[in-house]
Amino acid sequence: MEDKNERTYLSKVEYAGLIFGLLAIVLFGYRNQVVVFGVPLIISCYFIGKNLQELRNLTVLLPLALLLILGTRVGTGFHYIHILRDYAYFSSPLAAFAMGYFLWKRMPFNTFLFCLVLFGTLYSLFYFLQVTLEYDTLFMANTKQTRYGVGTGMPHPVLAVTIIICGSRFLKGFNVGALQWLACLCINLLAIYYFASRVYYFTLLLFLVPLLYDAFVSRYRRAGNYLFWVFVAVLVVGIVMMLRGDSFIAEKLKSSLAEMFIGELDNYESVIHNWRAYELYEAVSTFLNGNILQKVFGFGFGMTVYLKYGLLMPLMTLSHIPIFHNGFAYVLVKTGLLGIVLVLFFSALLLYKGYTYAKGEKEQRFKLFLLASSVLSFNFSMLVVNGFFAGESCILVILTGYVYSALRDDYKKRMAA
Repeated sequence: MEDKNERTYLSKVEYAGLIFGLLAIVLFGYRNQVVVFGVPLIISCYFIGKNLQELRNLTVLLPLALLLILGTRVGTGFHYIHILRDYAYFSSPLAAFAMGYFLWKRMPFNTFLFCLVLFGTLYSLFYFLQVTLEYDTLFMANTKQTRYGVGTGMPHPVLAVTIIICGSRFLKGFNVGALQWLACLCINLLAIYYFASRVYYFTLLLFLVPLLYDAFVSRYRRAGNYLFWVFVAVLVVGIVMMLRGDSFIAEKLKSSLAEMFIGELDNYESVIHNWRAYELYEAVSTFLNGNILQKVFGFGFGMTVYLKYGLLMPLMTLSHIPIFHNGFAYVLVKTGLLGIVLVLFFSALLLYKGYTYAKGEKEQRFKLFLLASSVLSFNFSMLVVNGFFAGESCILVILTGYVYSALRDDYKKRMAA
């Protein structure tokens, strides 16, 4: 009896550790790499160390594990701090996905969704507190100030909005009224507005559009298709009208392509206004100047890219950068073309297996669309904010690990029945 009580106590402690670990990532992960990289790593190492057989359930991570092998080549003149940083970045999605798996083993799906909504709302309120402390008021009309003064935030409010709108049926078991859910929805939408982040606006669409399609079709069947396309048409008109404006958000949206992709970078002014494109240009130039082995396998962890124009940072100016805004360029330089193939293969593998596990099961469609939206979101963010290697995407990878594991377990149960 004593052993059973000890196991029960240990299980409760582990459950509480997962809850507080998730809360720490949500509330304190913004611009705090120690939290978003360290917490998932500690949690995943603990549970794997406790039972090494858990690795058999994480074989889908093999493509990402191979990236670590590709990058483990210390070149001449590379600084150890850059090498360690690359190990942290490339290990981050492995640890976050594993944390999602261990959350699934100990937390029901509806409880997990409730935590995402609750913690996302808490983060939005924490963001409002930062805005108030910075400007002595919460009521800011100029989102340019909140973006550059407080920051562009994290994707937690996006997930909270998505779950409240599209996953409300999973939240009915909690003692929360309709007005309280509406308040949570408004709080998170306001936070996303204050973020003034094109990445999170598009991420919200990547989650809402597929899930709303599933909701329309599931509820209204054939008529749902027409209703969905009416919704899409209204959405497109709204975006076009917003782009025709002269607000800060409209200007940022208009300049997105120039900032993200290589363009006319022939002088200092063009570089400053299109810094992401300039980083991409120099990263691709570095890749093309490598030999055949470096093009296939990369330069290895620790490699930096030389900038003809120095990057002004607090207390320093960088002429060599170890990481870039473009995640695909980051993978290309460090692990070569083979690394790009592995990253894309990992995403394709998740989508294929997720579709296989959910095929023909209406109850699994929400999880499938949630998985697809997560994968699409962190691949999209690879173009602008280093993708799922960045700390901001940690919660998306945790969600991916959880939903993928849930789909696989449901599939195994159906096959065994």
